[in-house]
Amino acid sequence: MSKYKDVVVALSKKHPQTGEPAQAGHTFVIGTLGTKKGWYEIETEKLNKYKDEDLKMELFKLLHPQTHH
Repeated sequence: MSKYKDVVVALSKKHPQTGEPAQAGHTFVIGTLGTKKGWYEIETEKLNKYKDEDLKMELFKLLHPQTHH
């Protein structure tokens, strides 16, 4: 069973697929969980307010969506 703590977080100024630069003042938060990779863009200023744990939880939601039966 995967947990959010298993997510590996990386920050990049370039889009993870296209290599396009992020908008001014923005950063891509990239997460890897096993073979899955997800990302989102965030204002760099807001990034300073988050802890590593917060980023991992957000990426975990993208990478491992909960399925409801």
